[in-house]
Amino acid sequence: MHYLWQGEIDRATMIESVLRVRLPCSWVSTLTQTHGATVNVVEQKPLDSRLLQSLVEIDPGPSDPNAVVDALREDPYIVDVEAIVPPKGKILANLKVRECHACQTLAESEVFLTDAVATEDGGLEWRLLAPKRAAVENLVRDLRGRGLDIEVAAVKNVKSAGMLTDRQEQVVSLAYKLGYFEFPKKVKLSQLASKLGVSKSTLSEVLRAAEAKILHVYFHGLMKRAR
Repeated sequence: MHYLWQGEIDRATMIESVLRVRLPCSWVSTLTQTHGATVNVVEQKPLDSRLLQSLVEIDPGPSDPNAVVDALREDPYIVDVEAIVPPKGKILANLKVRECHACQTLAESEVFLTDAVATEDGGLEWRLLAPKRAAVENLVRDLRGRGLDIEVAAVKNVKSAGMLTDRQEQVVSLAYKLGYFEFPKKVKLSQLASKLGVSKSTLSEVLRAAEAKILHVYFHGLMKRAR
């Protein structure tokens, strides 16, 4: 199996940035500060002008997992919660969040969210990929224009190799076939790691590197068509 970008795209420079965002909706700070939980935002997408769908992975830490889910259900900004709560381990929750202006602004921008992790103070740290520096600057301007507290933690140029390695291609192909990239995911990272015979941390790094290359090529293609 060979992808279209192999041998067809030259090395493209992209912009990787890290933003720290304080959200007016309180559910993140409730989980991190009140319950001592760790939150990882796996995926986000707008449903309409008012609602945002968020797939989140929650490590309840010292708290009762059911109490963490109850806190989500009681939050005034969350209108719907679907949660998988195992006896041990991380909670997987699908949330519909209303009036999340920061997330809505991000979804409407030219910037792609590659990772989002809750900080200890109840905010979010976004790791972003953009086709140009101006896209990040525009996002920061629009977020601040909405009255949000934004800290630019890092901005740097990164280069794409323009081609997946054989191992990356194998991993991405299997992940795609098993529904790892669907929303919600049909297979967990741990299940995929087991099938490939690798640790979760190793698989996570392989996927992150492969996804970055794919995004590089995608954005570079957009820039070439725009010329």
